[in-house]
Amino acid sequence: MKFTPLIVLATTLSGAFAQKNPLASLGPLGKLGAKASDAATCAIASSQLSCHASYDIPASSSANCCFNGAISEGDKQSGLVLSTSFWTTTAADPANNGPKDSTTIHGLWPDYCDGTYPAFCSNASGIPEYTGAQIEAVMQKYDPALFAYYQTYFKDLNGDSADFLEHEYNKHGTCFTTMRPTCQPALPWISKPDFAVLNYFRQIAHKFAERPTYNILANAGIVPSATQNYTLVQVQDALKKVHGGTPYVGCNKKTGALSEFWFYWNVRGQVNFGLYEPVESTTKSNCPASLRYLPKP
Repeated sequence: MKFTPLIVLATTLSGAFAQKNPLASLGPLGKLGAKASDAATCAIASSQLSCHASYDIPASSSANCCFNGAISEGDKQSGLVLSTSFWTTTAADPANNGPKDSTTIHGLWPDYCDGTYPAFCSNASGIPEYTGAQIEAVMQKYDPALFAYYQTYFKDLNGDSADFLEHEYNKHGTCFTTMRPTCQPALPWISKPDFAVLNYFRQIAHKFAERPTYNILANAGIVPSATQNYTLVQVQDALKKVHGGTPYVGCNKKTGALSEFWFYWNVRGQVNFGLYEPVESTTKSNCPASLRYLPKP
């Protein structure tokens, strides 16, 4: 699902709105009387790049169903999206390090466009929290292949992946305006909250697979080694060449060894179905200039 039709509609509509803020004449979320008005509001908003809207998009507007903006009135926009993954070598049970030829999934996070981020937003956003067991049940019921994918690539150091799922969704997933249940389609086979959860974890998996960090580094001659060091610049340059922006590269503070990667994006449209544009990291790497990339046991 893409937003191309909405963006085309937004372009068509833009000339019809002479005022500075084209949403000013459209009502708040849940009070727009006509579906056509909702569609117009969504179309205009989905043409805007998150963190770079050319006009104010109020948190209460239905436009925030199609623009990753502010959760609450007066709050900052949170439309910088991070796709994050781990390189883990220290789990007590080696199986919890994940595949030896891949990073493992961490999550998909909203950022305030400046390197800071909202967290645990269910009260402000109206997005209900889920337990890990509920999340697993949604994936098993509606997308068993997705659940199997998470069994392989989503690993908790202590083996409690359900608790990890719960943490990621409740801390980060509840902070995207476009994931509110009121923004989801009414479908006969799935509830709106479940639809948001299912597609959030699908999008996490999609962005993770789209940036196969291990393979990107291996193609640049950077492979795990117990003896060889690499430079931070080598790692960043290899990843930037594929991503289009410099990601955050994280290291273990004690050992100086690679431990995680954050790829940054701005988005036109919803977090789940939007058009992603890669951007530079807003967070400086904590790695030393010369770092270790240890193999998994």
